[in-house]
Amino acid sequence: MLASSSTLSAPAAIATPFLTQMARDLVTRFPGSELSDLIVVVPTRRAVVYLKNELALAAEAGQALWSPRVTAMEDYMVELAGVQVEEPIALQLMLFDILRGIDKKLDFDQFVGWSGLLLQDFSNLDQNLASPAKMFEYLSQAKALERWELTDVPAPASTTAQYFRFWDDLEKVYWRLRKRMKHDHLAYPGLAYRLAVRRMQNRLENNDATIARHFFLGLGSLSRAEEKLIRLLLREGKAEVHFDGDAFYMDNDSPNRAGQHLRRYRRDWELPNENFGGPADLLRSLPREVQFVGVANASMQGKVAGQLLAESRLHDPTAKVAVVLPDETLLLPVLHGLPPEAVPEYNVTMGLSFQSTPLFNLVDLLFEVHLTGIREGSAETGYGVPRYHHLAVTKLLMHPFLRRYQQWLDKQEQPQYHGLLENICHQIVKRNAVLLPASELLDLGRQHPLIAALFRTWDTCDDIIAACYTLIDLLKQAYQDQHSAIEAEYLYLFFTLVKRLDSVFDCREQRLSVRSFRRFLYEQMARTRLPFSGEPIADVQVMGLLETRALDFDHIIILSCNENVLPAPKRHASLFPYDVLTQFKLPTYADHEAATAHQFWRLLQRARRVDLLHVLPGAEGTRTGERSRFLLQIENDLLPQNPQLVLRDLTATATSSPHPIHVLYDDEDTDNEDVVAQTPVGDLVLEKDEKMLHALRGVLEHGLSPSALNEFLNCSLRFYFNRLARFQEAEEVEEKLGADGFGTVVHEALENMFRPFVQADQPITAADIPGLLKQAPGEVERALRKEETDRHARTDEGLNYVLGQVAVQLVQRYLENLLAQPGALPLKVVALEQILETKVPLQVAEGEQLLLRLYGFTDRLDELPDGSLRVVDYKTGLVQPYDLKLQKKGEDAQAATERLLTDATSSADKVRQLWLYRFMLEREGRHAADAAIISLRNLGAGPMTAEMGFLTEDGQSFVAKGEAMLTELARRILDPAEPIRKTDDLDRCQYCPYKGICAR
Repeated sequence: MLASSSTLSAPAAIATPFLTQMARDLVTRFPGSELSDLIVVVPTRRAVVYLKNELALAAEAGQALWSPRVTAMEDYMVELAGVQVEEPIALQLMLFDILRGIDKKLDFDQFVGWSGLLLQDFSNLDQNLASPAKMFEYLSQAKALERWELTDVPAPASTTAQYFRFWDDLEKVYWRLRKRMKHDHLAYPGLAYRLAVRRMQNRLENNDATIARHFFLGLGSLSRAEEKLIRLLLREGKAEVHFDGDAFYMDNDSPNRAGQHLRRYRRDWELPNENFGGPADLLRSLPREVQFVGVANASMQGKVAGQLLAESRLHDPTAKVAVVLPDETLLLPVLHGLPPEAVPEYNVTMGLSFQSTPLFNLVDLLFEVHLTGIREGSAETGYGVPRYHHLAVTKLLMHPFLRRYQQWLDKQEQPQYHGLLENICHQIVKRNAVLLPASELLDLGRQHPLIAALFRTWDTCDDIIAACYTLIDLLKQAYQDQHSAIEAEYLYLFFTLVKRLDSVFDCREQRLSVRSFRRFLYEQMARTRLPFSGEPIADVQVMGLLETRALDFDHIIILSCNENVLPAPKRHASLFPYDVLTQFKLPTYADHEAATAHQFWRLLQRARRVDLLHVLPGAEGTRTGERSRFLLQIENDLLPQNPQLVLRDLTATATSSPHPIHVLYDDEDTDNEDVVAQTPVGDLVLEKDEKMLHALRGVLEHGLSPSALNEFLNCSLRFYFNRLARFQEAEEVEEKLGADGFGTVVHEALENMFRPFVQADQPITAADIPGLLKQAPGEVERALRKEETDRHARTDEGLNYVLGQVAVQLVQRYLENLLAQPGALPLKVVALEQILETKVPLQVAEGEQLLLRLYGFTDRLDELPDGSLRVVDYKTGLVQPYDLKLQKKGEDAQAATERLLTDATSSADKVRQLWLYRFMLEREGRHAADAAIISLRNLGAGPMTAEMGFLTEDGQSFVAKGEAMLTELARRILDPAEPIRKTDDLDRCQYCPYKGICAR
């Protein structure tokens, strides 16, 4: 549940919103038609809507009001300039033509990487009225210092010379671009600002009597062009400017950067304090509640914000509330978290970024398929990709948009296409297809147009555009019903983006690579917003931080109050060096941080309640877990200065109650039963009822192998999943030979080389070793081919080739080691991959008999010179002799026996395996003198014996002792008092196929 936190039932002082004050002042000062002669400039289009509403409310009841012209600053500057702001893509192509006129060798693909930044730098230069000639001269000289070297002059054709020549040519590029745009009456945003100031200056110099009186309201950080425009009008008495400031950050001795720009305007423009709202001391005097709410992860903020908003609406249904998103990617989680019963109406002002839609993810996966495959065409362009990686293909085919299309396809009267996508994914796994040719995917897809659109090889960017058009046409068929309006809107927006690129690019003239085309497309997507419709001045607003300028709310909920989000990280997003920016007073990240600080603190000035959500440290996927500096400033600077401020530091936790989010107060009892304790997931325990005991008896009677016994002792739950429930592991594509496959290759190669000697009943002698060494590479290759039969993972490429060479070396080293070890030759092998089996009658309970069947596969059975047998098990991993010694020094036989029966260690597993092999042989009347392991990574140790002398120290025979031990093990397996449960050894869970079931 969400605890109520409001203690201020009726705030003693409610500050009048800034725009309300301004509207009342304008209506009072300019009665009748005088008001319509004014031009009122505010920071944003959202503020335009709010001010017009406030003007209407300020008029007397029944009185008609002639509204002034109210406009946002950016719109006003562009209109004043008399030009059209061109789209960035068209500007980049125009810039490329100019640069190609200077450097014929300029590569378009390289140009794409920095052209956007260069245009942004040109725009900043103009928007801040820097002198192009002086700035480019300074920049050229700064770069000249970088290359200053008396003895070494770079060759004219070298990359170094081209780099420095680029900086020398920048001024020429700038002026040519300006000339092209002037001819077409176009501009980039910054140039529009420069032209607007120049035009206003000319009108003032010419004593233009038509210049209206301007009011600039609620502005914050201004560009140099905006500053000059306002100062020109102020000087001529044609303007008034009113900032919304607060003494907390406007005091001359205040260290708070929120007032950095406003303090400078007050000083340089010689404005009285009244133009800054007094400045009023709202932050330090008004009563307000501030809550810091820590959440576990970023997406949880949407749910928490929804509950905070619901509580606010319950407490004060008429309050004006703003949910502010510094991180726009949280828009969908917030919208999903708003409770419809508590918040039936709200307005979303920011629009959903196309990059936050599922369709963008589909497009991204499509490019991933074509960029991660094996290229046999031009490596530079990314075209000609005949083989695609299975992971990218599978992710693409599993996308929700394509699954929805599959559902639509299944309803059509074309049975050959029913289950099409599932069949392709199934065939990929079945064939172990790591890399799939486009032709094979088309065959698997039965030449369906969707599969052709997704996987047909791209040769030019015309192919990419054609694939996008086809994809849109096919998908829109599945989204024609009324319940798919938002998905249909996604498709329409995507169509407009592709159409725009299709009209701009000539793919034959501009040879774009796949990556460059993707960059252009993604830039368009980043600027595209899916608009929401709603009541513009609804009580609840969901908006970005920039849109809050000049607006006031009773309750503020700000998300993502973490460093590197609020404020944004310090990034030098410019081609110009930092010293150039500071020298010519262009904005740097420090200015952006000051602007963000002003937006944050101004928004808090009149709010009665403020909820600041932040992600706690250590959260997965967060850019930082550190609280925003603004939260620290509230706690350490504002709180001591405002005795009426109530600050709470809270933590939101998930609960098992009907209310899934609980906000936990610092002083709240943490034993509250609704709060989920931060403890590991509980043990998964299965009691042995009659049905399970019957199933366990069936396993023992039908056959218990050494590996099955080890599995039970290591983790009885895994034994249950594998042997009783028989859960099958999900098949996956193996890109390389797995550990089990590698071991199989080595075993099979040795088996094939030794089989002729077994069939001829002849020992292997020293004279046979040279021939076997020559035979090894061929046998390993044959075994590899058998392991990869009907599979795409080829043995002659990638890591499989390396593993094949390792397998050859292991086999050859083993054969060479037979020559080096005294007594190893002659070697008489009597059986290979033989099945060992025996049945043992056991008394598992009083009057209850059980016929236990033991079985196992031994790698090799040797006959020693004295006629006894030796069981040999190959291990491709590293085994040391001490791994096979269970009886520790000074330890009695009983302790070693107990360890053999109960220990869940790798050493005990190996000894148990060899003990059971030897037991099965001896019980069937075949004397086994030895049971040994040959480690192919420790060949120098030779056959390593498992010491089992402790089993017969009490005088019992090996077989009798074994039967007694098996009786004890069977009783344990069938003991109802010992439940089935998961292991406590988390290392064993690392590669367990069932770890997802038991929450490990």
